[in-house]
Amino acid sequence: MKKYLLLLLSFAVVACHANPQDSQKERAKAVFDQAVAIYQQKDYAQALPLFAKASEMGHIKANRYIGLSYLNGEGVEKDDAKAFEQFYFAAKRGDTTSKYWLGYLYENGIGTTKSLEKAIYWYRQGAERSDHVGEPARAALKRLGVL
Repeated sequence: MKKYLLLLLSFAVVACHANPQDSQKERAKAVFDQAVAIYQQKDYAQALPLFAKASEMGHIKANRYIGLSYLNGEGVEKDDAKAFEQFYFAAKRGDTTSKYWLGYLYENGIGTTKSLEKAIYWYRQGAERSDHVGEPARAALKRLGVL
């Protein structure tokens, strides 16, 4: 009986010390996943507030989708400067794909001043990831003769 009581007490202690950030991440992921599903149905105006909410909750990819919405005028009026801001925010949070997009925007002077030096910097940041997610950045570096 003491063994079971001690085991039960151990579970209670672990539950009390569970990381509340984990549940916040789970909630942010749920909101983000819902936004992506709506975005994929091309209901951009409905997806945008959910991406904003996911971003507020700390989801690192949400701002990439907001940036894509502004870049392509999907659900919002096209605004290259706002797209740049959103990609920059997501890249600073660690989103690899947004690092590629920053390189693209710098390379082409979209939403920011054209800068090949900054484009290469951001492409290199995106290319650090060695899987398929980093491939667009590696392809851009090859196209520019840097790789």
